[in-house]
Amino acid sequence: MILSKYTFTFETRKKRFFIMNYLTGSIDEIENSEREEFERRFKTNDWSNYPLAEYMLQRGYLFESPEDEEEVIQEKYIEFIEEYENTPVQIIFSTTYACNFSCVYCFQESYKEFSKIITPEVTNQFFKYINKQFSREKVKPYITLFGGEPLLNGERYKNHLIHFLKKAKEFDYEITIVTNGYELENYIPIFKNLNLKIREIQVTIDGSPELHNKRRPTVTGKPTFDKVSRGVSKALENGYRINLRMIIDKENLPSLYQLAEYAKQLGWLEYSPTLFETSIGRNYELHTCQPKNTLYNRVELWTDFLEFANKHPILKEFHKPHFHGIKYLAETGTLPMPIFDGCPAGKKEWAFDLYGNIYGCTASVGVEKYKLGNIFEDTDLEQKKEQIHILKEEIDSEILYANQGKKPEMYHKNILLSESLEEQKLKWQSRDVLTISECKNCAVSLSCGGGCGVLAANHNGDILSPDCRPVKELVALGIEFYNL
Repeated sequence: MILSKYTFTFETRKKRFFIMNYLTGSIDEIENSEREEFERRFKTNDWSNYPLAEYMLQRGYLFESPEDEEEVIQEKYIEFIEEYENTPVQIIFSTTYACNFSCVYCFQESYKEFSKIITPEVTNQFFKYINKQFSREKVKPYITLFGGEPLLNGERYKNHLIHFLKKAKEFDYEITIVTNGYELENYIPIFKNLNLKIREIQVTIDGSPELHNKRRPTVTGKPTFDKVSRGVSKALENGYRINLRMIIDKENLPSLYQLAEYAKQLGWLEYSPTLFETSIGRNYELHTCQPKNTLYNRVELWTDFLEFANKHPILKEFHKPHFHGIKYLAETGTLPMPIFDGCPAGKKEWAFDLYGNIYGCTASVGVEKYKLGNIFEDTDLEQKKEQIHILKEEIDSEILYANQGKKPEMYHKNILLSESLEEQKLKWQSRDVLTISECKNCAVSLSCGGGCGVLAANHNGDILSPDCRPVKELVALGIEFYNL
């Protein structure tokens, strides 16, 4: 018997000791009386005459042979691909790089020289382009409006945006909107009048009114908290789903409970999760520098969040962190399926801007080195998608028949892709934990899926490198947070 390469152990702050495996979806607590013997066996990978070996085999912590584990990897990979192919493509469109806010941590600050607005000509070409290029998707894609700020108040801009929204309605696309919320209440009547299919509206509020106004003022220095919160309430009252997002660092985390109390007071927390949810984004360095003394790393953020939630229980009602599948475990009794690919860029996510430029995702929009083409020039995306589709079928065949005389390591990195594909598009398309060398034998890779490709490239100089996450530490915090 051998130890699965995806089996790992972790210890909580209260000295509880666990064994876990994302490939097989297993997690068990190891009693203190068994721990010493277990750790010795784990270190030496010697399971002969071990009383719990049969149980560990059943749970998928051990396998009889490397070939047995490879067979499970192949099965789970195909399950993931099938699930992945049945999820809709998110088509992101940046209607402008201009913004009516002057947030202290804006990662698009360097884009402000490109502050033009969308034109009907670009809108018409965009819909012509996506209607052709994504016509073969199993599930109809949806469009996410991004910026800058997509809901600006200028009359000319608003007319051009309404033209865009009418086109989305004409071609039956659902819309998601990522907005600072300042003009949201003024746009609700427009949405209703157009009878748009709005999937979600994401709005950012950064804590208490005082801190939010300090961190997210208008470009003229005006406070924004009250107007943004009115927009959230109006959207909810009209049946639109709100994803309330907080960008967190050491400055505003202590005030988050005040926002939670405010949300409860206004009745936001009484809406079902289908209409209201919260998400926390960590303030970090993406393309531009941030004051490092205020930034959290992931473990620090969630450790402090846990401490504040213990002091202010309203936070546990307000926000339920994922903790790499532990929330899912708490709610369903099982771990989520293994994630072979955590970066949808260039696969299940494509981004476009008001100039017609094409990028892989929101994190890369407007960054020249990540530009993948232009809708007025790039006419062969469908051909490239077809090539990739054919290659995927070849890959799946290789995996399915790997145990019938074929080498089971024949994943899609090892298939030579057509030279007609540009190198960067190729990398985005092929990026997953089976093509990133550092991820292939990483015990926790099936939770993070290799992380974000843009962050990996920014930090390591290569898209096909990992954006590593402290999974063990975060899972341990999740066990404590959900009191499992």
